Amino acid sequence: MRTRTTTVATAALLLATLVSCSSGSSGKPTVAKASDTPSASNSPSPSPSPSSKTYKLGDTIDISAGYDFSAVVLAFKDKGISAGPGLESAGQKWAVAEVKVCNKDTEPFEVSPFVWALAYEDGARLEPAHITGSELPQPLYPADAKVRAGDCVRGNVSFEVPDEGRAERVLYSPGGLDEPVEWTIPKA
Repeated sequence: MRTRTTTVATAALLLATLVSCSSGSSGKPTVAKASDTPSASNSPSPSPSPSSKTYKLGDTIDISAGYDFSAVVLAFKDKGISAGPGLESAGQKWAVAEVKVCNKDTEPFEVSPFVWALAYEDGARLEPAHITGSELPQPLYPADAKVRAGDCVRGNVSFEVPDEGRAERVLYSPGGLDEPVEWTIPKA
């Protein structure tokens, strides 16, 4: 009985600490197109939630999710990419999303290609390939790199995708976002 009471009390204290340390906001990060960011002369208005819109390739999105930063998918390519002999599985091909993340905060943070994904019309989602190599289109997006305040990181996130079909969206889901930010891939 004493163990159960201690466990319940500890859990309650941890929960109370988490609630008291959280910000007064709704807990949802703000996402807005960079061109829609209000200037100092405009009155502030709420930013849309990440799920309220799917963006076009090239749209830079400002994100506040523990850190202030921006993200953009610059391009997507799934034709004519070779990763070298023996790296493609049967029925598969390579695709790359060229992405860029900029740190607008005062503290450094880490980036990783593994928060990016491709979404297909049938609901399938593909994670990036866990591969690097000189045969893949350069520059590759760095794995677990720190980005200092005011700096950016850009590179290609590589995916092994089915020969048939085409991804319809690039998804970005870093920690702190309730839902991914999405960019639509134009039809080929």
